Amino acid sequence: MITLPKEWANSVGLKKNDTVAIRVQSDGALSLYPKGTIPAPKRSTKIIDATDIKDREFFFRQLVGAYIAGHTTILIRSAHPMSSEIVSAAKRFVQISVGLEMIEANDTQMLIANLIEHDAIDTKKIIERMGLLSKSMVHDLYEAAATGDFGNIDDMSARDIEVDRIYWMISRQYNIYQKDITAPHKMGISLYEMTACLFLSRVLEAIGDHAVMMSKHIVSLGDYKKEPNINDGMHNLGREVTDLLTKTVKSWVTKDIVLSEQSIKSADEMITKTAKIASTIKSTDGAPTPVYDAMLFSSSRMAEYCKSIAEFTFNLEME
Repeated sequence: MITLPKEWANSVGLKKNDTVAIRVQSDGALSLYPKGTIPAPKRSTKIIDATDIKDREFFFRQLVGAYIAGHTTILIRSAHPMSSEIVSAAKRFVQISVGLEMIEANDTQMLIANLIEHDAIDTKKIIERMGLLSKSMVHDLYEAAATGDFGNIDDMSARDIEVDRIYWMISRQYNIYQKDITAPHKMGISLYEMTACLFLSRVLEAIGDHAVMMSKHIVSLGDYKKEPNINDGMHNLGREVTDLLTKTVKSWVTKDIVLSEQSIKSADEMITKTAKIASTIKSTDGAPTPVYDAMLFSSSRMAEYCKSIAEFTFNLEME
């Protein structure tokens, strides 16, 4: 038997002999729900005043922020007819965000609603997909650098958008989780695991951004196919980086600390190896080729990303 605060009992309409549901939370706390019901997730609307907005990117960033914050609907209002740029930005946002639809639209108002229940999303599975997307981008980046065939990296920016939209969704999931006391029960994931998902998605999103940046860089360098011995070296680098990324993400999915430790050591070896190669080339040939130099840097940076994931995974499993 417990005594409930009278002010709270009155505020929720509890009377003598009413049923109260109790649920254990992940941190050991008990949550009480009046009349034996689990409260429905709160719905909220974010209103964005587009009347004086001239900067399309600023407006787009507001939309992304409202989505990530976890609002169920976003209402865009304007005192006068919205410009074509604002309308276009809103439509683009709906197209690339997961679960959104434009419900209403006229010259001065647009209503965007989320149609996916957050507890229906398997966050861990989404992370696994994000890892596969990032790995394919990294693989194609090195393949293009090795062969000079840029066909598979022409759409790198579009593929990065797919990675970004997953990152936005996971960030949204995390924020909703923080606000919904029933989330651990409904989503089947602890706060610690959800935080790990957010961290991992951020690193994988950074890997995608890096792949886009490097693909633009190697394309801008022009024709380098005549540079000697670049193909074998680039293929070897690409194989090692993609293998490391595969192993690192797998260690997180399978919660394997032995594999995490192997990934940490492999990442350290790659960082040391790339620095040594760059130093050796400079001492013998004067300087590495522009593409090889760029990809050596990329390999080291990717290894650092993988090491961060592996270290976090290791620490997570020691909880």
